[in-house]
Amino acid sequence: MATITWEHNQGSVGTPNWVDIGANTVVFSGSATDLSATISTTDWNDGTHIGSGDPGTDQCGGGPNDSHNNNVKFVDANNMSLNGAASENIIDANLSEAECTFRIHLTNGSAVATQNSFLYTFDGSVTTNEAVGIECYVFERGVSATAWTQVNDDSGNIGGNNSGERLDLGEKSSATDHDWYIAASARGESAGGKTSFDFGFETEIF
Repeated sequence: MATITWEHNQGSVGTPNWVDIGANTVVFSGSATDLSATISTTDWNDGTHIGSGDPGTDQCGGGPNDSHNNNVKFVDANNMSLNGAASENIIDANLSEAECTFRIHLTNGSAVATQNSFLYTFDGSVTTNEAVGIECYVFERGVSATAWTQVNDDSGNIGGNNSGERLDLGEKSSATDHDWYIAASARGESAGGKTSFDFGFETEIF
Protein backbone atom coordinates (compact mmCIF):
# COMPACT_ATOMS: atom_id res chain seq x y z
CA MET A 1 0.00 0.00 0.00
CA ALA A 2 1.29 3.45 -0.93
CA THR A 3 2.26 5.87 1.84
CA ILE A 4 2.20 9.65 1.34
CA THR A 5 4.04 12.10 3.60
CA TRP A 6 4.29 15.89 3.51
CA GLU A 7 7.87 16.89 4.27
CA HIS A 8 9.97 20.02 4.85
CA ASN A 9 13.72 20.49 4.64
CA GLN A 10 15.42 20.69 8.05
CA GLY A 11 18.89 20.52 6.50
CA SER A 12 20.81 22.87 4.27
CA VAL A 13 20.46 23.59 0.59
CA GLY A 14 23.60 21.53 -0.08
CA THR A 15 22.60 18.67 2.21
CA PRO A 16 18.81 18.58 2.52
CA ASN A 17 17.15 16.61 5.30
CA TRP A 18 13.50 16.04 4.46
CA VAL A 19 11.41 15.47 7.59
CA ASP A 20 7.74 14.50 7.88
CA ILE A 21 5.59 17.49 8.85
CA GLY A 22 3.27 15.01 10.53
CA ALA A 23 0.61 16.52 12.78
CA ASN A 24 2.20 19.97 12.54
CA THR A 25 0.98 22.72 10.22
CA VAL A 26 2.48 24.90 7.50
CA VAL A 27 2.20 28.47 8.81
CA PHE A 28 2.46 31.51 6.53
CA SER A 29 3.44 34.61 8.51
CA GLY A 30 4.69 38.15 8.14
CA SER A 31 8.14 37.40 9.57
CA ALA A 32 11.03 35.12 8.64
CA THR A 33 11.60 34.35 12.34
CA ASP A 34 8.21 34.77 14.08
CA LEU A 35 5.41 32.43 13.06
CA SER A 36 2.83 34.56 14.92
CA ALA A 37 3.52 37.77 12.94
CA THR A 38 0.56 38.81 10.83
CA ILE A 39 0.62 39.35 7.08
CA SER A 40 -0.77 42.60 5.72
CA THR A 41 -3.67 42.07 3.30
CA THR A 42 -1.65 44.08 0.76
CA ASP A 43 1.41 41.84 1.06
CA TRP A 44 2.47 38.20 0.95
CA ASN A 45 4.21 35.90 3.42
CA ASP A 46 7.66 36.98 4.58
CA GLY A 47 7.97 33.76 6.56
CA THR A 48 6.86 30.15 6.21
CA HIS A 49 7.11 28.02 9.33
CA ILE A 50 6.17 24.64 10.72
CA GLY A 51 3.88 25.18 13.70
CA SER A 52 2.47 22.88 16.36
CA GLY A 53 -1.02 24.33 15.81
CA ASP A 54 -2.65 27.45 14.40
CA PRO A 55 0.06 28.65 14.65
CA GLY A 56 1.20 27.05 17.92
CA THR A 57 4.93 27.01 18.60
CA ASP A 58 7.72 26.90 16.06
CA GLN A 59 8.66 23.39 14.97
CA CYS A 60 10.97 24.28 12.07
CA GLY A 61 13.86 22.51 13.79
CA GLY A 62 16.48 23.93 11.47
CA GLY A 63 16.41 24.65 7.77
CA PRO A 64 18.24 26.68 5.13
CA ASN A 65 16.57 29.99 6.08
CA ASP A 66 18.36 30.89 9.33
CA SER A 67 17.09 27.73 11.07
CA HIS A 68 13.58 28.29 9.71
CA ASN A 69 11.65 26.75 6.87
CA ASN A 70 12.28 28.12 3.38
CA ASN A 71 10.08 31.07 2.42
CA VAL A 72 9.14 31.47 -1.23
CA LYS A 73 7.15 34.70 -1.60
CA PHE A 74 4.82 35.54 -4.48
CA VAL A 75 5.89 38.77 -6.20
CA ASP A 76 3.87 38.52 -9.40
CA ALA A 77 2.80 35.82 -11.85
CA ASN A 78 6.36 35.05 -12.96
CA ASN A 79 8.52 36.18 -10.04
CA MET A 80 9.37 35.20 -6.46
CA SER A 81 11.47 36.35 -3.53
CA LEU A 82 13.38 33.49 -1.91
CA ASN A 83 14.09 33.92 1.81
CA GLY A 84 13.93 37.72 1.60
CA ALA A 85 16.20 38.08 -1.44
CA ALA A 86 15.51 40.31 -4.43
CA SER A 87 12.81 39.40 -6.92
CA GLU A 88 13.76 36.84 -9.56
CA ASN A 89 12.01 34.63 -12.09
CA ILE A 90 10.34 31.58 -10.58
CA ILE A 91 12.02 28.91 -12.68
CA ASP A 92 13.89 25.70 -11.91
CA ALA A 93 17.27 27.41 -12.37
CA ASN A 94 16.51 29.85 -9.53
CA LEU A 95 14.74 27.46 -7.14
CA SER A 96 16.40 24.22 -6.12
CA GLU A 97 14.51 21.25 -4.73
CA ALA A 98 15.98 21.96 -1.27
CA GLU A 99 14.66 25.55 -1.37
CA CYS A 100 11.02 24.59 -1.93
CA THR A 101 8.37 25.16 0.74
CA PHE A 102 7.67 21.44 1.09
CA ARG A 103 7.65 18.21 -0.84
CA ILE A 104 5.10 15.45 -1.18
CA HIS A 105 6.69 12.00 -0.90
CA LEU A 106 5.02 8.82 -2.09
CA THR A 107 6.54 5.44 -1.36
CA ASN A 108 5.28 1.98 -2.24
CA GLY A 109 6.59 -1.52 -1.66
CA SER A 110 6.60 -2.25 -5.37
CA ALA A 111 7.24 0.06 -8.30
CA VAL A 112 4.28 2.18 -9.40
CA ALA A 113 3.66 4.99 -11.86
CA THR A 114 1.28 7.92 -11.31
CA GLN A 115 -1.42 9.70 -13.26
CA ASN A 116 -4.09 12.34 -12.57
CA SER A 117 -1.99 13.97 -9.85
CA PHE A 118 -3.19 17.25 -8.31
CA LEU A 119 -2.30 19.67 -5.51
CA TYR A 120 -5.13 21.85 -4.21
CA THR A 121 -6.25 23.99 -1.29
CA PHE A 122 -9.57 23.73 0.51
CA ASP A 123 -11.44 24.82 3.63
CA GLY A 124 -10.33 21.85 5.72
CA SER A 125 -13.75 20.18 5.56
CA VAL A 126 -15.02 19.78 2.00
CA THR A 127 -12.28 19.17 -0.56
CA THR A 128 -14.16 20.98 -3.34
CA ASN A 129 -14.60 24.19 -1.30
CA GLU A 130 -12.08 27.04 -1.43
CA ALA A 131 -10.47 28.27 1.78
CA VAL A 132 -12.36 31.32 3.05
CA GLY A 133 -10.55 34.66 3.03
CA ILE A 134 -7.35 33.30 1.46
CA GLU A 135 -5.39 33.90 -1.72
CA CYS A 136 -2.72 31.31 -2.53
CA TYR A 137 -0.30 30.52 -5.35
CA VAL A 138 1.80 27.38 -5.84
CA PHE A 139 4.59 26.25 -8.15
CA GLU A 140 5.97 22.80 -8.92
CA ARG A 141 9.73 22.62 -9.30
CA GLY A 142 11.10 20.13 -11.84
CA VAL A 143 8.53 20.38 -14.63
CA SER A 144 10.00 23.45 -16.39
CA ALA A 145 7.21 25.73 -15.18
CA THR A 146 7.77 29.49 -15.54
CA ALA A 147 4.85 30.91 -13.57
CA TRP A 148 2.90 30.53 -10.35
CA THR A 149 -0.53 28.85 -10.43
CA GLN A 150 -3.35 30.39 -8.41
CA VAL A 151 -5.11 27.67 -6.41
CA ASN A 152 -7.15 29.77 -3.99
CA ASP A 153 -8.88 33.14 -4.30
CA ASP A 154 -11.94 33.32 -2.11
CA SER A 155 -13.06 36.63 -3.59
CA GLY A 156 -12.88 35.05 -7.05
CA ASN A 157 -14.49 31.75 -5.99
CA ILE A 158 -11.33 29.81 -6.86
CA GLY A 159 -10.09 26.86 -4.82
CA GLY A 160 -10.79 23.27 -3.92
CA ASN A 161 -10.15 20.05 -5.79
CA ASN A 162 -11.81 21.23 -8.99
CA SER A 163 -10.62 21.30 -12.60
CA GLY A 164 -9.01 24.66 -13.37
CA GLU A 165 -8.69 25.54 -9.67
CA ARG A 166 -5.79 23.25 -8.68
CA LEU A 167 -2.22 22.53 -9.77
CA ASP A 168 -1.78 19.66 -12.23
CA LEU A 169 1.36 17.89 -11.03
CA GLY A 170 3.98 16.16 -13.13
CA GLU A 171 3.40 12.46 -13.56
CA LYS A 172 5.96 9.88 -12.47
CA SER A 173 7.21 6.78 -14.27
CA SER A 174 7.44 3.44 -12.51
CA ALA A 175 9.50 3.48 -9.28
CA THR A 176 9.04 2.73 -5.58
CA ASP A 177 9.54 6.38 -4.49
CA HIS A 178 8.23 9.63 -5.98
CA ASP A 179 8.66 13.27 -4.92
CA TRP A 180 6.87 16.46 -5.90
CA TYR A 181 8.67 19.68 -4.88
CA ILE A 182 6.35 22.60 -4.19
CA ALA A 183 6.72 26.32 -3.52
CA ALA A 184 3.68 27.97 -1.92
CA SER A 185 2.79 31.55 -1.04
CA ALA A 186 -0.34 32.88 0.65
CA ARG A 187 -2.01 35.91 2.20
CA GLY A 188 -5.32 36.76 3.81
CA GLU A 189 -7.90 38.74 1.88
CA SER A 190 -9.23 40.22 5.11
CA ALA A 191 -7.95 40.85 8.64
CA GLY A 192 -7.67 38.03 11.17
CA GLY A 193 -6.07 34.62 11.35
CA LYS A 194 -7.10 32.06 8.76
CA THR A 195 -7.10 28.55 10.20
CA SER A 196 -9.58 26.80 7.88
CA PHE A 197 -6.98 26.47 5.14
CA ASP A 198 -5.55 23.10 4.12
CA PHE A 199 -3.55 21.62 1.26
CA GLY A 200 -4.70 18.43 -0.40
CA PHE A 201 -3.09 15.96 -2.78
CA GLU A 202 -4.58 13.39 -5.11
CA THR A 203 -2.99 10.86 -7.43
CA GLU A 204 -3.72 7.52 -9.08
CA ILE A 205 -1.06 4.81 -9.07
CA PHE A 206 -0.76 1.90 -11.45
